[in-house]
Amino acid sequence: MQYRIRNGDTMIATVNAKGYRVTGLTPNTSYSFSVAGFNGLRESSKQTVTVKTRGLRLTVPVALPVDSVHTLIYLEYPLGSVPIGTEPKGFFGGGNRQEVPAKVISSSGGNSTLEITNAFNLMNDNLTMQQLPDESFVAMQDYKALYFKR
Repeated sequence: MQYRIRNGDTMIATVNAKGYRVTGLTPNTSYSFSVAGFNGLRESSKQTVTVKTRGLRLTVPVALPVDSVHTLIYLEYPLGSVPIGTEPKGFFGGGNRQEVPAKVISSSGGNSTLEITNAFNLMNDNLTMQQLPDESFVAMQDYKALYFKR
């Protein structure tokens, strides 16, 4: 027996096992997955489940009120992320600026966890922000940065 797995109307896999890991999902996005048995001739009726992925999460070393909403700033090539003169033309001091909404989902022990509430996926999940001298916070990854100031 094989199993056909679909995301909406798009076939994403045919497997012989009773387990399958879907990869490449976008944060904070709804998906409708279905599975149908296939015996080589016919397909059974589909069983469907709709799920929503959570947003990317960051840890901030400060206590913030749970459920409070904040705006993070995303920049590529901000000062300090690469040696001056190696950033792409037009990116000196940062480029591709975006405002990224986030909500505090937990706060304890002087740390808070923020969850990004849109489909932002330009950095890794579960990064920890560091406090800067101006009392703002930053999470850096290669040439990318997310900033937070309360």
